[in-house]
Amino acid sequence: MGRLFERPKVTYVVLVVLLVGLFALSAVGNSGTDAENAKSNVSWIGAIGWFGFLLTILAVVAYSVALLVRHLRRRRQAISL
Repeated sequence: MGRLFERPKVTYVVLVVLLVGLFALSAVGNSGTDAENAKSNVSWIGAIGWFGFLLTILAVVAYSVALLVRHLRRRRQAISL
């Protein structure tokens, strides 16, 4: 787990690529009218993409908060020494 915090740029690049891919996947099955989309059997793929996109957004926010907390703790320890 510590490796994620050692190289945040790499982690953010992976998360952004995942975000873009899942957002693109969320369009599957939603390309026609409402009636055509209701008849489509592949709309579940788009739903997986959309929920994966939302979970990845949540992961980005949680990772950013964790990095901020880690930074503030290190800063506080450096000041107290």
